[in-house]
Amino acid sequence: MSEYVPSSYTNILNRMLSRKAPPGQGGHLEGDTEDVTQAITRIDTAMYGFLAREISETLGMEDADFLLREAVKDFGRYRGNDMRREVERRGLPLDVQRLMAYWDLPSLEESWEMQHKDKSPHYEGYDLPGCPFHDYLRYLCPQQLSVLMCEEVHVAVAKEFNPEIDVWYPSLLTRGQSRCLFRFSMTLDAADRAGRQAERLRAEAAAEGRTLEGEKKPGMTDPETTFRMMARLFCLFYHSIVNELLRGLGQDQTEDIVRRAMRKWGAWRGGDMAQDHKERGWKPDVETFVTYYDDLSAGDAWLAENVTLAANEHSKDVVQSAYADYFDRFGTGRFAAMLWEEALPAQAKAYNPDMEVSIPSLLERGDDFTRIRYSMTA
Repeated sequence: MSEYVPSSYTNILNRMLSRKAPPGQGGHLEGDTEDVTQAITRIDTAMYGFLAREISETLGMEDADFLLREAVKDFGRYRGNDMRREVERRGLPLDVQRLMAYWDLPSLEESWEMQHKDKSPHYEGYDLPGCPFHDYLRYLCPQQLSVLMCEEVHVAVAKEFNPEIDVWYPSLLTRGQSRCLFRFSMTLDAADRAGRQAERLRAEAAAEGRTLEGEKKPGMTDPETTFRMMARLFCLFYHSIVNELLRGLGQDQTEDIVRRAMRKWGAWRGGDMAQDHKERGWKPDVETFVTYYDDLSAGDAWLAENVTLAANEHSKDVVQSAYADYFDRFGTGRFAAMLWEEALPAQAKAYNPDMEVSIPSLLERGDDFTRIRYSMTA
């Protein structure tokens, strides 16, 4: 197996440049499946890191641990429930084999270099020599809050999928250990029960004249599907944290925390891009910023119209967005808008202090489309 390559902005961009990735929607480079998986994982992980840090600095570590632990559990339960329903719709057993086969991350083995130790209907063990979540959590987030995310989310997914599945982590990178070791298991009796339940579901469907899909065909997802899958996780993770903040703190304090964290998240992304482009000798203008942006284009996962792109100006109307679709589905409301309202201007300013952003309309505000304008003041 090849050596693990961290999912940094520079490494992702190097990979895209090496294969001469073409421009896509709005001028952004077009990502393939692995590019999109790693790019959105990077910004998703950093989003959690900055929110977790802001929450801990505001509430203290003990309260932050409790609040984020509940948010991560909700995040996992929602996912496990969706996965369980898909497997049941296909008339398949709710066993370990299907839990892993229908996990809602795309191309996990290809993008994250999983090493399988053992696979069966009732057990799966695998090692991760490197993890794109850990690449950034280790320095963007207090360790205690990084570890809780790893420890809680997989258990929550598995238990919601089937309460008889257990999860064990002999080793986690976020604990400071050398690699992640995951073990998912259930007893043979529990696996048999899952198999018999699937047989009953298939018999019921046959009696009612319904056709079940059965097993999905294995294989890589296409870039557009990958983008939508990753955008779903990004939006659900953000929503779960915001929702837990609202339960505990109310709207005003939640808004203060979220806006501060999103400004810092955006500034970090802009600074990362600025440093990389400076080292490449690229001019830090609007065109460079947009072309090599850290959230990629991928097919029709989002659609832009009326696009202009020049050295000192960029504008586009986003008429369809996977992010907006999922925020609407989850009911994130006006807190979804804050993510863009705070992060995009902060990112542009950190990239080049002479760059400005305006967002006169935004899908997440309930507008018919999102209009974004970048310009240089000097």
